Amino acid sequence: MEDIAQERGPGYRYSRRATLPLIRQLSVVPNWRNALLLALQWAVMIAACVIAIRVDRWPAYLIAGIVIGTRIQVLAVMMHEACHGMLFSNRRINDLIGDLFVAYPFALSVDLYRAARKDSDQDFPKDGRAMAVLLLRSLTGVNYYRVARPARVWSPLANFHNPMRFGFDFRLALRVRYVVWVLLVYGVILWSPWRWQILGLFLVPQFLWMNVFNRIRAMAEHNGVTDESEIRGTRTVIPTLIDRILIGPLNVSYHLEHHLFPSVPWHNLRRLHRHLMASDPLYARDAHVTRGYWAMIRELMPPPGDRNRRAVPGEANP
Repeated sequence: MEDIAQERGPGYRYSRRATLPLIRQLSVVPNWRNALLLALQWAVMIAACVIAIRVDRWPAYLIAGIVIGTRIQVLAVMMHEACHGMLFSNRRINDLIGDLFVAYPFALSVDLYRAARKDSDQDFPKDGRAMAVLLLRSLTGVNYYRVARPARVWSPLANFHNPMRFGFDFRLALRVRYVVWVLLVYGVILWSPWRWQILGLFLVPQFLWMNVFNRIRAMAEHNGVTDESEIRGTRTVIPTLIDRILIGPLNVSYHLEHHLFPSVPWHNLRRLHRHLMASDPLYARDAHVTRGYWAMIRELMPPPGDRNRRAVPGEANP
């Protein structure tokens, strides 16, 4: 995974010199804040499960599923932070907590997640019909295999029997740790008399959010950009309230700023964006900034009469 543009022609790279003093201030990992944030997500999900099971009515399960789904998206962004070593400043703690409380619940691994693979559905632009079909297929899960197949490189299960299968050494200690986690966590769940409710409340929203809302987030980050300069090599989306709840929590939509300054943790990305927009006329004029994820989807659909426009491939890994 690369977040700093490779060397291109003259004028491609964005000059960081004037911003470096601020970046040093912003590049501080908020250990306690992230710990409390992570604990809060699990507290909310567990509370939603308990309430739904106690009420035991389908509206309660539906509401709980939505709440859990939004927290799953937060955890997905926190896995992105862990992948970059910005969940905790200590690398061992970062990877351990990232695995146990963020990656393993999704059958993923922080170490494996650092490898990128392409999602074959992430080719744009698409006309209105093709875009509607893509989102409908995502909503119904028809195209889930297209997400799961390239994403298997991130899964301990796919790397367990052959740790060099995808060119990455999934160490024995990591494999043993995953087995112990699975036996303990799923053993407790399956021992519980509410095993099916718990599994359903976690797995169904995970399927929906990973296949629909996380896809939209990935579309925004890596597709439909001209890449004529570094500040047009990815996009920042200014999210609405609904966007932040469903798709882009924890400032993850400020992806251009993340690409330019990957050492800046999530809580400072919006501040960095505002600084760049106010202090650098070039950035304010040329940076690829879109207001809202719906506007981003419209950007990925060619204008009428331009349906033969060449598709721009993208990557699924954030």
